[in-house]
Amino acid sequence: MKKFAIALMFGLLLLGTVPASSQQVVDDFFVTVGSGIVVEGGGSGYADGTWYVYPSNWINQWFYDHPYDESRGKIVHIEFDWVAMDPTCTTDITVAFNYSTGAWSALGHGDALPPLPGEDEELYIERVIILDVCAISPDVQHIVWDFIVWDYNPEWVSIDVMGCNFIITNGVIIHECAVGNEESSWGAIKKLDR
Repeated sequence: MKKFAIALMFGLLLLGTVPASSQQVVDDFFVTVGSGIVVEGGGSGYADGTWYVYPSNWINQWFYDHPYDESRGKIVHIEFDWVAMDPTCTTDITVAFNYSTGAWSALGHGDALPPLPGEDEELYIERVIILDVCAISPDVQHIVWDFIVWDYNPEWVSIDVMGCNFIITNGVIIHECAVGNEESSWGAIKKLDR
């Protein structure tokens, strides 16, 4: 039932029939990672698309969404291409979607500041793995990933990467506030899924 509900919602998104009260944000990203360090990167995220390296070895780019709201959820669609920098060597690539917690929003930073390195990652960041590969991969791989944050609409969302010997291009993250009332498409999907 959950797969049907998710497929239905993303079908509605693609057809453009999501209620007018939805709030969609489209951001982009790209990054090249050598031996655990950013060789090149950018995007439309916080601080002109800066990639931040965390003590946990995650490398994040943050995107502001909308104010924290427990009456809404978050619909997320991510796509990107990845390829090895050196196709004759092993690529170790992990990519994750993450988002700020309610505890972060309670600090009152709003759209001024995401949870940057030095903050408590366990307390302020939720992380969901999209891709985890360690292999020789000479060909370009295209990744498409969809997810719903059911419990609340987070203020900040992020793309996280970790590893070595990879290039990510054509990255797009579409994050949309989902209306919480039962009369919306979102409410219908929540009923189907729960």
